[in-house]
Amino acid sequence: MRILHVCDSINPAGIGGYESYLHYLSLEFRKREHDTEIVTQASSRSLPLSEPQGPSEIHHLRGNLLEARKWEFLAHPAEKRDSLVDEYFNQNDLEENIEKLAAELWQLIDKKQPHLIHCHSTYVVFNHVLTQIAAQYGNDLPPVILTVHGLPKPLILPSGEETTDYEMLFRALPFDLILAVSDTVKTALKKQARKRGAILPIKRQYLGINLDVFNPQKTEEKWDLAYMGRLEDMKSVHLFPDVLSKLKAIRGVLRFVMTGEGSQKQFLFDEFKKRKLGNTVDHLGIIPAKEIPNILNLSRVFLYPSKREPFGLSIVEAMACKTPVVTSNRYGPREIITAGVDGIMVDSADTDAIVRAVNLLLEDAELREKIGQCARNTVEKRFDIQHHVDSLLETYHSVLRSAE
Repeated sequence: MRILHVCDSINPAGIGGYESYLHYLSLEFRKREHDTEIVTQASSRSLPLSEPQGPSEIHHLRGNLLEARKWEFLAHPAEKRDSLVDEYFNQNDLEENIEKLAAELWQLIDKKQPHLIHCHSTYVVFNHVLTQIAAQYGNDLPPVILTVHGLPKPLILPSGEETTDYEMLFRALPFDLILAVSDTVKTALKKQARKRGAILPIKRQYLGINLDVFNPQKTEEKWDLAYMGRLEDMKSVHLFPDVLSKLKAIRGVLRFVMTGEGSQKQFLFDEFKKRKLGNTVDHLGIIPAKEIPNILNLSRVFLYPSKREPFGLSIVEAMACKTPVVTSNRYGPREIITAGVDGIMVDSADTDAIVRAVNLLLEDAELREKIGQCARNTVEKRFDIQHHVDSLLETYHSVLRSAE
């Protein structure tokens, strides 16, 4: 089977939930002799039109370079961006971009002849692109499904209109089926569908991870506590200075490893310096995906206090490595973890509760081992990418049969 995966945006640093997911998904499809290629917007003016990326080929469609300009704009400090909006964006940018991308994507579809198009969080651009293609070419377009990886977020369009990405999604629905990565996301989608009067099948489809890659290793732990993810307010990373200060006061010595980049980075480092936590924190920045299992195995506890997490792939990765997780008791993580059995759940706004949970695990090696083993068992049963791909292929075949 030839599958074309389509994404509105791929982080140019190669980090993020569905970037990692697509990499391992493509590897598994290749093992099963299915061809996958990835299509997205060029996030830089200098990117080639196509290039190999792991087991797939990735195509960078240019449109009017709106995506490249977005990343150039975001590279500026947040406090300077308001004064630069008119320099980077025009009022009709989105409409012009969609029109140009439609011509590019149709040319690629016509050349590659995929059996199915699988979109990923195409809320704003490629849902409109595919709607335009469907209107023009109709029956020549293969079935299209969408996986929604996130919860609704506020959005400001180049025209200045303030909306949400879900609102933009439901303005153009060229999909035969929508897959939600959790019941949390499914509920949010159904709410938006009722609001718009849209009738479209929406099915929950949990993601999976490669258990041969994310597995426990016999290593001596280097860090007491780890966080891996974007340094953004939604992830509750602003709590880290307070959490680390309190843990260090209790324990005396503490080592914390943190990866990723984001808008909260400077705030965090200012606070770490103010609280004399410089020797406590190792910030590794953006790391290659192949290094993630190693860092998880070198850590005693994984902290992920995100306050509005749609699923929690990082949580599943840590669990697979038998690294006990302390995470939020809301949204996606509640669908992954059974509190007190294969992880510990806390109120993500309660610093003291986070400190107590982390310290409990650091104090008790037997408890860490017990929770870690239960966590591994959970992932093997529920989040193995082999089972995920089996289910996904069944979905593909069902959609293809319905289209005959």
